[in-house]
Amino acid sequence: THGFDLVVPRGVIDHPRELTKRYLAAEIYNRLASLGGTRLHLHATDQSTLDLLAEVIELFQIGRSRESRTGYGRIVNMLDRMLTALHPESGPFSIELLSSGVVDQQSEHPVSFRTKPTEVFARVTTGLDDLSVCGMDIGGTDIKAILAVDGRIVALKEYDWNPGAYAEVEKIIDPMIGVVRLMSLVRELMTRSGSEQLAAAVELALRPESSMEEIEAALRLGEESGYLNEPAIDAIGLCFPDVVVRNRIVGGEVPKTRAMRLNTGRDFEEQFEQLTTLNARLETLTRTGVVMNTNDGPMAAFTAAVELAAAGDTTAQQGVFAHTLGTDLGSGLALADGTIPEIPLELYNLILDVGSDGDRALDPADLRSIANTNTGLSGTPQKIASQAAAFRFFDRLASAEMRQAAADAGYVRETNGVRAVPEEPKDLRKPFLAWLMERASEDESVADVFRAIGEVVAIVSEETERIMDTGLTRRYLFGRFVKVSRAFELLSEGASKRTSGLQLVAVNEDVAHTKLMKDLAANEEYTVAQFGQAVGAIYLANLGLQQRR
Repeated sequence: THGFDLVVPRGVIDHPRELTKRYLAAEIYNRLASLGGTRLHLHATDQSTLDLLAEVIELFQIGRSRESRTGYGRIVNMLDRMLTALHPESGPFSIELLSSGVVDQQSEHPVSFRTKPTEVFARVTTGLDDLSVCGMDIGGTDIKAILAVDGRIVALKEYDWNPGAYAEVEKIIDPMIGVVRLMSLVRELMTRSGSEQLAAAVELALRPESSMEEIEAALRLGEESGYLNEPAIDAIGLCFPDVVVRNRIVGGEVPKTRAMRLNTGRDFEEQFEQLTTLNARLETLTRTGVVMNTNDGPMAAFTAAVELAAAGDTTAQQGVFAHTLGTDLGSGLALADGTIPEIPLELYNLILDVGSDGDRALDPADLRSIANTNTGLSGTPQKIASQAAAFRFFDRLASAEMRQAAADAGYVRETNGVRAVPEEPKDLRKPFLAWLMERASEDESVADVFRAIGEVVAIVSEETERIMDTGLTRRYLFGRFVKVSRAFELLSEGASKRTSGLQLVAVNEDVAHTKLMKDLAANEEYTVAQFGQAVGAIYLANLGLQQRR
């Protein structure tokens, strides 16, 4: 049980009733997005507040079907799926409004995120000498995979994709399966030589620009040569950009599944069930049946904790909070005892701004819009602390000269009044972000883009601590935003404008302390900022193997 007070600032309560409702709904929504829950009881001390809360509850659409819920109701869909995975006996999520009168206040925080430290983070780096383990970081614009054999990195693979545009679940699952099988083929070729044709096909498939057709061509050759008859990998670790509990993908309310939800030709719940049971598919590709899956945010926190432990840094003994700054803002918490809390922690969905009336009329697909592309709700970090945020702040803060340069390069295009970064026929989101990071070193108006995002990261931290009280004052940052040192410096500058009590730490080559991460740091083609979580996924898979033993 966790109790909290809903306090309405005087400036809000003096505004029209609709704004007050939005404020209260945001307060509830933010706690549900952070902590989850089985049911919510709302108390009130007077009838007028009770009446107001009744209107707020209606916004969550408890009595409606999943497919018909919108806005705030989307969080209920996610909670229902979580409960099915964790507590099927509890039934669907519910909100109950209790009668007015004396409120049994419970202002303390019974939910604790402070645990006793263990040796988990140090132990997961041991015992890899006789193993072949695949680690994967599943992102919104690419899949990154690493194969480690005998405790050393032997292959890396980056595969560009756009899952948010895939209306069929097979288009999301098949590439992940294909990348794992490619790594299995690489492992087989290490133990027995193959034909020059097969070796060339595998080398081509491992290139970052290779297509799924090229990967499948290498796999066909491998099958014909008898290299894929039996699993060659001992275990798989991965992180997937959705709510993941007990190795099951249970959210379903993320931008990556948007096209599937909009596909009226197929039942979404049936499609999503295939993602929920992804581990079962992956287990057949391993020798041991060990597959460890979590969200990209917790994977980032787990990865940072392992590297800190390897360095002898005692910071992980208090727990580690991390963010992935990429397509969206991922968030994760690894507790001192080595566990990952079974909570949503969907901080990219937090409502930080209940105003923004001028932006509400814009299509969420418009880069100027502040509306969440998944829920339609305004003021969430998805549009103010992410890749999309970089594009939005660029449009607002960059000089006319820089905006024209971006348009001339084809990075920004306006069609039927909607201004956006093209995703077809070629996805230009990653190239545009790289272009912005380069320009940030030479143009102050572009530098302000990254300062603005850093300030929002600090605001997210403040809101998180208000709700969760972790006591952690560092945030470890992964992703493309920290790949360029100047971009990270600007993020830190922006965060310091908001608070002096928060320290941002870039997870880059300086944080490489384990053997695998040092291997990655020495790689001439890829960086720790890019592939660090894939290394962490290998250590998480090893944790699964150790638990199995």
